[in-house]
Amino acid sequence: MIEYVDLTDENLESVICRYVQYYNGCENGCWTREKAYKRIHQVMTAQDSECAAQYDGGELVGFFMGYYKEYDDLRAYFLEEIVVFAGRQNQGYGTAMLEELERRARQNGAEHIELLSLNDAHHRHFYEKAGFYAAGNLVVMGKHF
Repeated sequence: MIEYVDLTDENLESVICRYVQYYNGCENGCWTREKAYKRIHQVMTAQDSECAAQYDGGELVGFFMGYYKEYDDLRAYFLEEIVVFAGRQNQGYGTAMLEELERRARQNGAEHIELLSLNDAHHRHFYEKAGFYAAGNLVVMGKHF
C-alpha cells in the first residue's frame, strides 16, 4: 500500500542516502551527502513548501519536493523535483506521486503546477500522460560563468 509522509528532519536522512545512491549510481552524478542535504533541505524549509516521501510496504520508493508560489491571479505549485528510485521506475509510482501532489495542491488552493524538465522523449512522455504541456509563453534562460 502506497503511503505519503511529509519530509521532516526525522526522515530526511533516509531520503538523502537514497538520493545520492540513485543519482551517483544511475545518472553519473557526483553528489555528496552534504550537497544533497543542502539541496533538499533548502526546498523542504522554504516558506510554503510541500515535500513528501512515498513509501510502499514501508520501503522508500521516491519523493517530491517543491513550494507554492503566489501570482496576481492564481496560486501555483512549483515542482522542484520528483524522483522514483531505481528498481521502482515504470511501475506507476511516479504517476501516483503526481496524483497525490495534485490532490495536495488543490487542497492548498493552487490552480496550477509548473516545473522544469529535461527535454527528452522519456520525460515529455511521463509529464504529458499526466496532463502537463510545454508552456509556449516561457523560455528557460541561464548564464553560466
